[in-house]
Amino acid sequence: MNDKNEETEVSFTADTGELYSLDKKERILVREVLKLSLTTLSGKKVLQERFGRVGFRIAVSRLEHMGVTVEKP
Repeated sequence: MNDKNEETEVSFTADTGELYSLDKKERILVREVLKLSLTTLSGKKVLQERFGRVGFRIAVSRLEHMGVTVEKP
């Protein structure tokens, strides 16, 4: 089990095959950027236009898994 003071990295791969790792501070930043994007009408619109309804639902789902509630349009 991890010590609470230890920063665990989260790794994932992109569609193009790159491997990304996020440390604790980067995860916090990503969460806050998503939260800001999804709490404004213009942010929601941009996400839906750029990534479609599926991408928008993924963003909402990720935030909900991080404990952030987002109003769905």
